[in-house]
Amino acid sequence: MQDAKQKWSLHEVDQTSKRALPRVLVIGAGMAGLVAARLLHDSGFSVTVLEARDRLGGRLWTDDSLGIPCDLGGSWIHGADDNPLTDWCATLGIQLAYTPEDDRFVYENGQAQERAQLEATAWRGFAEAEQAINTAIERAKAGKAQGQDPQISLEDALQPLLNSADLPELDQRMLAALISVSEGVQGAPADALDVEEWFPKEAYGVNAIPVGGYRQLIDDAATGLAIRLNQPVQRIVYSPMGVQAVTPQATFTADVAVITVPLGILKTGKLQFEPPLPTVKQAAIDRIGFGGDGVLGKLIMRFPAQFWPDDEAWLLSLPLSIEERGFFSSWFNLAKVVKAPFLMGFTNGHTAANFDRNMSDEAVCAEGMRVLRRMFGDNIPAPEKFIFTRWLSDPWALGSYSYPAVGSSLDDRRRYAEPVNNQLYFAGEATDLTQYGTVHAALRSGEAAALQIYQTYYGAPVRQGYAPWK
Repeated sequence: MQDAKQKWSLHEVDQTSKRALPRVLVIGAGMAGLVAARLLHDSGFSVTVLEARDRLGGRLWTDDSLGIPCDLGGSWIHGADDNPLTDWCATLGIQLAYTPEDDRFVYENGQAQERAQLEATAWRGFAEAEQAINTAIERAKAGKAQGQDPQISLEDALQPLLNSADLPELDQRMLAALISVSEGVQGAPADALDVEEWFPKEAYGVNAIPVGGYRQLIDDAATGLAIRLNQPVQRIVYSPMGVQAVTPQATFTADVAVITVPLGILKTGKLQFEPPLPTVKQAAIDRIGFGGDGVLGKLIMRFPAQFWPDDEAWLLSLPLSIEERGFFSSWFNLAKVVKAPFLMGFTNGHTAANFDRNMSDEAVCAEGMRVLRRMFGDNIPAPEKFIFTRWLSDPWALGSYSYPAVGSSLDDRRRYAEPVNNQLYFAGEATDLTQYGTVHAALRSGEAAALQIYQTYYGAPVRQGYAPWK
């Protein structure tokens, strides 16, 4: 268990700088912002965190309204066998609930079938889909090698197969499920996803849930920090004289700033810069996938009693058609984690965007129950309580997380992460080149921004051994 007074210093704990250190503003109190702020604060910098919301965490939000802590934003530690979040949880004594990746079952009319068996039966659809995707990837690579920009989406690649009369019904439904997995984990519809990055990397591997929610890590990171809530920054003014962050209530001044707002805020211009960001950087921000119809929706339901198998982590439903993909085809058995009758259903793609923008909570819950009754029968009970997440409609998020959009590249994320004039630093999951869309990408980006500032201004070697994930 970590000592509550432990410092996260980037150098020896009792070391002091021989230089006058710059004052730092951190814009955003999510994982990236709080990590950057805490590392700099504990290393001797004067740091103020400005947060638009009335709470900490950003797209990490542990909610208690269903009677038990539930994460409405990020829920999992992906790649938990080699992840700084795992080490941090161990330091704090937070239990992890590991999600097994054994055989999953598809439920229909109260009957269960192994997904692997259904995949074997629908071999033709899978074979044709694999061939179509590989052909599209090779075409995209060949075009780029010739200096072209093919911009082929996952949907473009699979279009000849969608609703193909030559494919049996089961093959079509399994194809819909395959696309739904990609849309769900990548957090975007198939027509927006670059075919070269269609495969959801974190869909497989060792995954775990922090029991009690991510709030425990957020609260730990915030320890000792000066944080101003309800301060939505509308404008950043920067010059050789310093940095100003302008909110409706006040103007905050510093020497440097770390910008960690969700990418949607930068893409839509809700946060303005004076002078404007370099054209190359803004173009990179515009190309990286975020928002639009890109969202992952969660429906968390508490039931009076458990009616689903206790020993299964994932409960699957096959979409009735290509058009019905995204209608809660994946359910997670939260009862195994919270020890109460909870289910978490996922909606994705254009379906999720429509639910988020246009349907009431009650209507979305009814859609979830329609799928559950198709899976387990009409006699299952109604939920006692439920929550549906709306990250697309959230004015301080405008989406769930970044995704590999058609026309974007890793160079765009690299340019997004580059500092401007050694005054403006950028962090957030979207700046990570390989693990974007994950909580640990946000952590690492906050750490990277803190290291950039430290190495530029402190004038002493970095000793990276004091953060709780070290």
